[in-house]
Amino acid sequence: MDKANVLKKLLKQIATQKAKDYTSATIFFLVFSILVFFAIRPSLVTAFSLKKEEQDLRALDAKYEGIIVRILSVQSSFELLRDELPLFSEAIPETPKVNKLIKDIEETARANSVAIQKSSAGEVKLVEKKNKKLKSVIVNVDAVSSFENILQSLEDMANQRRLKYVKTLEISRDEKDSTVGGELNIRMEVEGYHL
Repeated sequence: MDKANVLKKLLKQIATQKAKDYTSATIFFLVFSILVFFAIRPSLVTAFSLKKEEQDLRALDAKYEGIIVRILSVQSSFELLRDELPLFSEAIPETPKVNKLIKDIEETARANSVAIQKSSAGEVKLVEKKNKKLKSVIVNVDAVSSFENILQSLEDMANQRRLKYVKTLEISRDEKDSTVGGELNIRMEVEGYHL
């Protein structure tokens, strides 16, 4: 067989309609694949990434919505309690105000016939770093009175505006005084709070 005959047969097979259809289909799929890879694929990737970003933004929006609702709740509570804010500053003042604390304890004791023999304040730092933690000062009180007067004095102290906590309370009877209605010795530590 000579080369010219082989070439003619090959050209006849290529020139058939079936070969033309396969060739055009192959070229079409090749061009379509290139088009999909370089033109449509980036659009699809962008669309999917935008969909994910939309979901993330919706979740963030819901989170911010919850925060806004809480802020509005706090703001409405603040509006309701606005008139009572001075009471909070009296309950827990910004400075120790030890003299006022001792005065409140002494006035309550005097009003209930409790005789204070000695009162002293613990260590107080007048200059501190400004942080919002609750601090306290302790006042030691030695007094003499009846049990009923002590109870009434403690109740009245609890009803005062300044927040106080009776940290320790020791009640003892004088060994020399053995009468039923005798006076009791009281030793207590009262803790007053400030910012």
